Amino acid sequence: MPAALGQVRRVVSIAMPTTPPNVVHLPPWIAQETGIFAKYGIQARIFTFEGGAAALRALLGGRGEVHLAAPGVPPFTAALARGADVKAVFSYAMSHPVVMVVRPEIRRCEDLRGKRFGTPGGVGAYTEVMTRAVLQSCGLTPGDVQYINIATAARVPALIGGQIDAMVMHLDQAYEALEQKRDLRILARLWEVLPRGWYAAYVTLGDVIRSEPQTLRDAVCALLEAQRFMYQDRARTIEIGMKYTKFSREIVTRAYDELARRGIWPVNEGLHRDLVEGGLDTEVRIGNIPAGEKPSYPQAVELSFVRACITKLGKWTGDPRWY
Repeated sequence: MPAALGQVRRVVSIAMPTTPPNVVHLPPWIAQETGIFAKYGIQARIFTFEGGAAALRALLGGRGEVHLAAPGVPPFTAALARGADVKAVFSYAMSHPVVMVVRPEIRRCEDLRGKRFGTPGGVGAYTEVMTRAVLQSCGLTPGDVQYINIATAARVPALIGGQIDAMVMHLDQAYEALEQKRDLRILARLWEVLPRGWYAAYVTLGDVIRSEPQTLRDAVCALLEAQRFMYQDRARTIEIGMKYTKFSREIVTRAYDELARRGIWPVNEGLHRDLVEGGLDTEVRIGNIPAGEKPSYPQAVELSFVRACITKLGKWTGDPRWY
């Protein structure tokens, strides 16, 4: 239950995968800025990292100091395949919210041969796996291109300055790049390249599930409420987005409107079996995990926390976006 007035707040540490966040990553900051975390008796500590793999490592190596991490699915499923005791307990986006932006001379996927790609986090990180998916769609492999490891914040300057030729980016980053250099192009939208892909999840350790179930449930309920808030209050969400992403109002608004139109932030369970299993199959198909090591749905997901939240808060219905 939400905390009573004056109750001591429990600290919940959350490891987020980009520095600064993108619009798609905003739910924890929404919960913080709107008082939703406080309503549940939670004092959130939100840490940002250079990529989802680093955020996941903070969870795995934190000896219980990190309660939740929000990596992309590639590093999460790779950790599961290695036997890590981690579970997805909710999601802030199931379908992929990213695009590949390329320099003007690249007109089709086959033109990517020999080109330089920015890959923050290196091989196995989310950006690299999405790059691999685009390459695979036209018969290319990582061996046909050159990877260049750059910082998340350097994506746009590196592409504009010509240090790289192509880059998988979040929508707000893509809009900024296109605004600064108008002859850049969006070559591929990953939600179309991987229609059965699974983008990201809030994940936690088995030890946290066993030792702090009430705190974890309250954190999940707060995040669920925050994601519902994002559809209910567009103006406030955009203001918070500008504060934390550092993008302009125009870019945040454009990214928010596209993501909200697609219903990117789940407002109910999110982690439905067909969505998750489709995403796991995709991870095998694009070569992120071997088929023999693909985790099962029960190995990957623990739904009891978000189901308890929906029992308490009610289910949203009446819109095809609400899942």
